[in-house]
Amino acid sequence: MSETRLVEYNITDAAIAEMESIYMSLSITDIEDKEQFDSVRSARMTVKGKRVEVEKRRKELKADALAYGKLVDTEAKRITGKLEPIENHLDREERKVTDEQKRIKEIADRLEREMIDRRMESLSSFGDNRPFFEVGAMDDDTFEMILAAAHAKYEAEKKRLADEEAARKAESERLEKVRQEQEAEAKRLAEVQRKIDEQERKSREEMESANRIERESIEAERRKTAEANAKIEAEKKALEDEKRKEQERKDREVFEAQAKENARIAAEKAEKDRQEREVWEAKEKADREAAEKARADALEPDKHRLVRYGKALMDVPRPELKDKEAKEILVYATGAVYQILKTIAKRAEELK
Repeated sequence: MSETRLVEYNITDAAIAEMESIYMSLSITDIEDKEQFDSVRSARMTVKGKRVEVEKRRKELKADALAYGKLVDTEAKRITGKLEPIENHLDREERKVTDEQKRIKEIADRLEREMIDRRMESLSSFGDNRPFFEVGAMDDDTFEMILAAAHAKYEAEKKRLADEEAARKAESERLEKVRQEQEAEAKRLAEVQRKIDEQERKSREEMESANRIERESIEAERRKTAEANAKIEAEKKALEDEKRKEQERKDREVFEAQAKENARIAAEKAEKDRQEREVWEAKEKADREAAEKARADALEPDKHRLVRYGKALMDVPRPELKDKEAKEILVYATGAVYQILKTIAKRAEELK
């Protein structure tokens, strides 16, 4: 021990004992308590500073001679052995806060990703597919408005298709009814013709006994048959004309629908181009404002910057949440932010 006294460091055993008695009792019982965290962190930095001073002094003393350096190393190791448990204890206490802050941030990031995934799934169910970053940038009101518009568009298209199908079905039933009526009329006329043919056969067999009145009657029946056949041909032609006109109408509707669809696609493209142009212009404006703010901040005192930063954090709106666990996280995060803001304001006032 007589040799140890020859080695002088800037810290004594009594000073180490005093730090041990004060700092080893420090602990963090509430991760939201900023004063506890600051006390532990400040104490750790003090102990670390002393340890670094001992190491620096050790190297200075050891440079004189190897034998004296060995003595210096021994004393430094003894002192460091006493300082390290204190520093380790304070480091563990400090990490209670830093580890919890990291965990809270990871939870917040995960919840935000899940919210964006749910939004994209809702929009996709109505045929509206958007990029992840675009959906994530929407506020709740904008998302609800876009979702309602996609829903309305989806329902309108669904109704339009149903109406077209109903119209096609009604037209098909009408044409089938006309065809059945024409078939029935053709059968009736065929039966008339059969009877006429039968009468003609009988007339030929009884030609000798037939008289002029009977021949005139047969001739009249033939005229009726011819008129009936002419009527059938006219009805067939009218049906064909109607089918042709219906096909022309359908072709015209298809052409008009295609023209409307082309116009809609062109309008959507123009709208998309406009939105992309607005996003680019907004980004350019934000970049200009950020540059101007950076120039203003460079001229602003640090004290004012801190106060303004704290006010900006207070102005951040809180999201509307439904999940109970998410609400608890938000309450915890809000309390932590409030404690940070109090510290910023207090420490800023201490700046000269």
